[in-house]
This record gives sequence, C-alpha cells and structure tokens, in this order.
Amino acid sequence: MSSRPLLKYPHGRGMHRLYGQGRPGDKASYLEAPLHRPLPTNPGPVEPPDGGWGWAVVLAGFIIFACTWGIVRSLGVFFIPWREQFPDATAGEIALVQSILAGMTTLAAPVASALGRRFGFRPTIMAGGVVAAAGFSLSWFATRLIHLYITIGFIAGLGSSLCLINVSTSVGRYFTTKRLRANSFITLGSGIGSLGFPPLCQFLLDEYGTIGASVILGGIVLNMTAFGALVRPILLVTDIKPDQDIRRMSPSVSKESFLTDDQDEDSEKVFQPKRFFPTVYCSLLKDTSFSLYLVSLGLSSSFYLISEIYLPPRAKRLGVDDYHAAFLLSIIGITLIAGRVLVALLSKWENLPLNSVDQYATAATLLGLTMLFMPLATSYGSMATYSVMFGLFTGAIIPMMLTATADLVDSDSLPAAFGVTGFLQGVTGLVGPPVSGALRDATGNYDATFLFGGACATLGGLVPFLLHMRVFAKRRARFGMETPSSDDVTEKGIRETYDNEIIRKPSI
Repeated sequence: MSSRPLLKYPHGRGMHRLYGQGRPGDKASYLEAPLHRPLPTNPGPVEPPDGGWGWAVVLAGFIIFACTWGIVRSLGVFFIPWREQFPDATAGEIALVQSILAGMTTLAAPVASALGRRFGFRPTIMAGGVVAAAGFSLSWFATRLIHLYITIGFIAGLGSSLCLINVSTSVGRYFTTKRLRANSFITLGSGIGSLGFPPLCQFLLDEYGTIGASVILGGIVLNMTAFGALVRPILLVTDIKPDQDIRRMSPSVSKESFLTDDQDEDSEKVFQPKRFFPTVYCSLLKDTSFSLYLVSLGLSSSFYLISEIYLPPRAKRLGVDDYHAAFLLSIIGITLIAGRVLVALLSKWENLPLNSVDQYATAATLLGLTMLFMPLATSYGSMATYSVMFGLFTGAIIPMMLTATADLVDSDSLPAAFGVTGFLQGVTGLVGPPVSGALRDATGNYDATFLFGGACATLGGLVPFLLHMRVFAKRRARFGMETPSSDDVTEKGIRETYDNEIIRKPSI
C-alpha cells in the first residue's frame, strides 16, 4: 500500500477505481484515493448538450412517433372488419373511432404537458405507454361500438398524447443548434410508421381477427414505455432563476443529483413547476411573438387533411381509375419521408440565412402556393407532381414547427408551449375538413376545397413575417428616426436583432 495520505470514501454508488491504490481486488482500492489527485467536481446545471445522450432521446422519439401516428393512419384497415363486427353501425360512426384517437392525441396536449411538468417527462412517457397499451388491449371486451370509442379512442389517445408531447419537449431540452435535425429524425418516425403499420395491421387481421389484432397492437404500443425509459432527465441552466439557490428547489435533492447517472430518480424531482401552470399559459399568450406564431399555426394547420381526403375523389372525377387515384396518397407518403430527410440534411449547413421561425413560415407559404395551383392540375402527371410537392413541404413543416416552438420560449415554458400548439392543431384539424367539405357541397367541385386550404396556409405562412415589422418598429423608436441608418441595416445586424428580440436562440 502506498504511503501517501489517503481520503476515505463512504460505501455507495459512484466509486471510481481510477483513484484506487494497491492490488486489484483490495478493498482499499475502491475506498481510498490520494489527496493530491483532484476529485470530480459537479458542474451543476448544464447547457443543452446538443448530442450525447440526446440521440438516445431522439431514438425514443422516433419509436413513439412511429407507433402513435403509424397506428392512427392505419386504422382505416379495420374499417370493413368493424362494419362486419357491428353491422348496425353507419360508416360515419365507425370512422369516428379513428377520429377520436387522432383528436385525443392532439387535444389532450395541455393535460399531457401539465403532467409531464409536474411528475417529470420520463415517468409520464412510460405511464402513457401503459395507458395506450391498455386502451388497445381493453378492446378485447368490446361488444358495442361505443366501447371502441372509449378504449381505442379516448384511453389509447390519451396515452399516445402523454408520450408524444413529452418526448417532443424532451428533445427540445436536449438540443439547440442541432434541434432542427433532431426534430427531423423523430418526425421521420411517423412517416416510417405510416408505411409499415398498414400492411402489418392487415396481416394481423387476416391471422387473428379484429380482437386479436387490437391486443397485439397494444403489445406493440407498450414498447413506448420501454423506450420512454431512455428519456433521462436533465437540468438546464435556464431552469434556475438568477436569484434561486439550487438546493432550495427541492429539499430532498442535492447538487450532486443533477448530473449523476446513478440518481436519476432524484433528478426527476428537479424540474418542478416554478409557477402555477395556468400562469405559464397566460404569460405565453401575452407574448406578442408567440401569439402571432399561434395565429400562423392555426391557419396553416387547417389544411393538413384536405389533400388526403379530397385528392383521390377529385382524381376519380377527372377519369383516373381507383388504383392510380389511391397511388397519389402513396406518393404523398413517400415524399413526406423524403421531405423530413431533406430537412435533416439541410440542418447540417451552417449560417443559413433564415432562423427557425422564418424557415417554418417559408415552408408554409410555399405549401399554400402549391395548393392554390391545384385547380390547374387536370392530368394525372400534374396531379402526381402536386402530390410530390405537397409531400415534400408537409414533411418539412412538422420538424420546423417543433423547432420554432422550442426557440420561441424558454425551457420553463416549453411544456406549456407544446401543450398549446398541440391543442390548437387538434382543434383546427377537426374544423378544417368539415368546412372544406361544406365548400365542396356548396360549389359542386373539389377545387374550392384546395383553394381554401391554400389560402389558409399561405396566409399562415405570411403572418410570422409581421415579426420583422415589429423589430423594425422597435429599432425606429430606439434610433429616433423613421428608418434605421445604413450602418444598422446590415444582414448581420438584422439577423442579430431578430434572434435577440423574436426567438430565444438560433436553431441552426
């Protein structure tokens, strides 16, 4: 044994053999360390790592998005078997199962974000996976269609929302400069799931029937609980108020629990609400930048299902056969995946001229213009071209929307921000298709529906650019002149002003 002075360690987790002395296996080699060697210091709250374990969180998000939206978009395969199981139900009543599931996934976002903020994101995601699996499995006992409304619709929808909203929030907390790339990867899961789950569901129906297929889907959904365990809690410097002592945040949590892998249970307690949760919503709605962003999001979200609903019947009306009309939706699905991959690749470029809000606004505007030109598409080739453009821009918008939401608020308000945006998308997604359907009935053609969706998307894309006018108004007031001087109106100056006064941090 070395004669150097030794520091005794207590028994417990986190011992490092690095500081040991003597023979391997000697008890002292695990409990003693020389005093002259520096001991590990705890850095306390950290900046978003922009990688590292964050990519494990991205993997969890990919699986959750694949399971959630893949199954939502695959329940159409159950339509005919459910009609045979419930012969007295109308087509609209059966379709309501899928509508309730999709609606609950987004409309329950405020509840999901509140629970994640209160109990921690990882426990809420894991609990959500159990709830969603229970919803599908309980459909085993369904003897009436209303039982499917409750089990697959409300219960599974609530569980899916708990997982979806909180994993999106967690990814936003782990990334800043690579946030757009991370969001592109997790939303890619919904595209992959939309391609993989329909044939899987058809196979399960052929082999096990509606009851067996639903129970097996419950087992698949339970994987969200396992992958939810990857969402390790993280304490960010923005979670701590300047005048707030870390140790006063929770009496049972010590500084050492913030970054140690062995005490994640204690770390879950760290991110607790510093403000009563409804006040967070009020503060968000009072923020001019975020309020304008919500207006933009509400307008652009109303068009999401219009093409998927009305593109095939419009093609059939123009003489396209059933197979080729349905293939237009497949083109949208494939190019939607390509759009998200393209966004992930573009996010690697440094010094992009547009920040996250402008990127979202540009994509929404281009998508709206694409829909406005849809009435000119009268041949199958032109409709296929429209499907390609629609899929690319739609695939790009979702990760850009998640990134812009995270950039507009601080980490303390991030759960509430995703709750508000998710709820808003759910409401507009329910309102848009009926309104466009009423336009179809009133005009007698499908072109009015696409013009309505295109106008909403274009207007929604232009709204965020009002933020630039707000910036210039502030600059005029500050400089006491009608327009800023030529020295101030530079690309760098405008970019820095925008980033400082509109978003919390650049996304690229």
